[in-house]
Amino acid sequence: MRNYWRSDSLFILSGVAVRLARRMGLHRDGTSLSLSPFETEMRRRLWWLIVQVDCRISEFSGTKPSRDLFLSDTKHPLNIEDEDLTPQMVKPPIERIGITSMVLVLMSCDIIEFVRKISSQSSYDARLDRLNSSSLTLAEKDNMISQVEDNLERKYIRYLDPSNPLHYFTSVAARASICKMNLFVHNPRQYADSGVRFPQKERDIIFTNGLKLLEYSNLIHSNESMRKITWQVSTSYLWDTLLYVLIEARHRKTGPEVDRTWQLIGGVFSSYPQIFEEEPEPLYAALASWTLQVWDDCIAARKLEGLAEIPAPEYITALQRYQRPLEKFHSRSNGSINPEGARGNSAGYNEVQSSRYDENLENELEFIESYDFSNLLSFDLEASEWVQWERLCAGQGV
Repeated sequence: MRNYWRSDSLFILSGVAVRLARRMGLHRDGTSLSLSPFETEMRRRLWWLIVQVDCRISEFSGTKPSRDLFLSDTKHPLNIEDEDLTPQMVKPPIERIGITSMVLVLMSCDIIEFVRKISSQSSYDARLDRLNSSSLTLAEKDNMISQVEDNLERKYIRYLDPSNPLHYFTSVAARASICKMNLFVHNPRQYADSGVRFPQKERDIIFTNGLKLLEYSNLIHSNESMRKITWQVSTSYLWDTLLYVLIEARHRKTGPEVDRTWQLIGGVFSSYPQIFEEEPEPLYAALASWTLQVWDDCIAARKLEGLAEIPAPEYITALQRYQRPLEKFHSRSNGSINPEGARGNSAGYNEVQSSRYDENLENELEFIESYDFSNLLSFDLEASEWVQWERLCAGQGV
C-alpha cells in the first residue's frame, strides 16, 4: 500500500491496528493468560507483524513508532513451521534449528530489539536513526553492529540455502540491514553545523556500504524468483543511499569504484521507471538532474586525466532525452497537458476538477522550485539543507 497511499494516512491506519491489537490483549503473552499453545503462538505472530508494520511505516514517514508497542510482554514467535502447530496441542512445539518460514519475522524481531537497546527506555523509539544517538560513542556503535552481524550469521545466515528463494532473499536482507545500520551510524548529517568537514574515513564507509546496498537492491529486483517477496523490501533507505553514492562519485570522479557506481545506479533506475517519465515526481526529477550533473563531471575529469572516453549508459541517454525537470512542470502549469482528473458528463464537474488540478500543479511547482538541486551534492551541508533533502524525500509518492 505504501506505493499508493500517503505515508501519513498509513501511519494513522497503523495506529488504529495497534490500538485494536491492544484492545484484544495481543500485547500480553498467551502464557500469562493461560491460553493454549496454539492460540499463544498465533497471537505472538500477529502482534509482532503489527510491530514490524508500525516500525516500517514510522521509518518512511519520519515519526516514532507507537509507544504502545513496547508496553508489552509478548514473546517472539517460535522458530517452527506451520505443520508444527495444531489447535488441539497441549504443549508448545519444540523449536527447530535452522531456517523455517518464520525467518524474516524472527530476523526483524532481533533487529527491532537491537535498536531498542540503543534507545533510552523512556523514548520507546525503535527507528534505525536512533543509531545517531549521542549517548554512545562511534566505537561503541560499531561494536554493537558487529554483535548484530555475528548474531544474524549464527542464527540464520549459516543455515541458508542459496537455491531457495526465501533463503536467498533472507541472506540479502540480513546483509543489507547491516549496511543500513552503518549508514545511520556514520551519517554525514551529524557533522552539519559542527564546523568539521566530513572525514575521508567516514566517506569511505558511506561509499562502500552505499554501493553494497545498491547491489543488494539490484540482486532482489533482478531475480524473477524474488517477485513474490519484493513487497517486503523497504525503499525508504534507497533515496539517501543514491544521494550519498552520487556525492562520493562526484568527489572521486574516476576509478573502478566510480565505474561500478554507474552500473549499479543503472540497475536501480531500471526498477523505478518513474524516473524516466516526462513529468516525474519532485524526488525523481532531483535524482535525474543530479545523476546527469555527476556524470558530466566524471566525463570531464576523465578527459583531463587523458583516460579513454566511455560511452554513456543507456539510462544516461534516456535521462538526457526525457528529463527536463522544471521546464516540464512549467509546461504542465501552462495547460499544455489535459488533466486525467477532469472527467465526467457534467461541464461544471469538469471545471471544478480542472481548477483543483491547476491548484495542485501550482503547489507542486512551488514545492519543486523551492529546492536548489545543485547545492545538495556535497556532504558538507548545513542542518537546514539536510532538512531540505528530507522534505524532498517526504514528498515522494504524494
